Amino acid sequence: MEDESRNTLPEDNNVQEEEQEAGQEETQERGMPTRTCIMMILAGLYLLYTGYKLCSDVLSGVEGGSWGFAVAGVGFFIVGAGMLVIGGKNFLKKQKEKQEAEAAEQKSDSPVPEEPRKTMSIAERARLASTLAEEENNTSDEDTPEDTGEEAKEPAESTEE
Repeated sequence: MEDESRNTLPEDNNVQEEEQEAGQEETQERGMPTRTCIMMILAGLYLLYTGYKLCSDVLSGVEGGSWGFAVAGVGFFIVGAGMLVIGGKNFLKKQKEKQEAEAAEQKSDSPVPEEPRKTMSIAERARLASTLAEEENNTSDEDTPEDTGEEAKEPAESTEE
């Protein structure tokens, strides 16, 4: 039974790896979530503050401050600045995409303005109805065989028995 469980584990691991790779591809396409960007900005600010404090303590000669702390402070300062720049850039990019998506949504949601319907007065409607009736009478008179000079042909009766 242990052999069976050992055999299924690599397959399960392959499936999990494929799912993780698919999830990573999706996050790369979408970029960093907004919360991650904000946390990165806050962490960068904290590291900047910590690096500044460490360096200022060493430079002011506070007891217990050594040059090792100054080197660590410079490292914190560099990493904090990098995190602040990257987090800020990604946050602004995300906000710009969000605004563009909202603008596109509003543009697609706004219906095409329809032409206002032309209102007709009662007299205009009566005239229209009378002209349409006259046109129908003229066309039905033209279709009669008497006007065309042809005699009306009666359908031939078929004698099938």
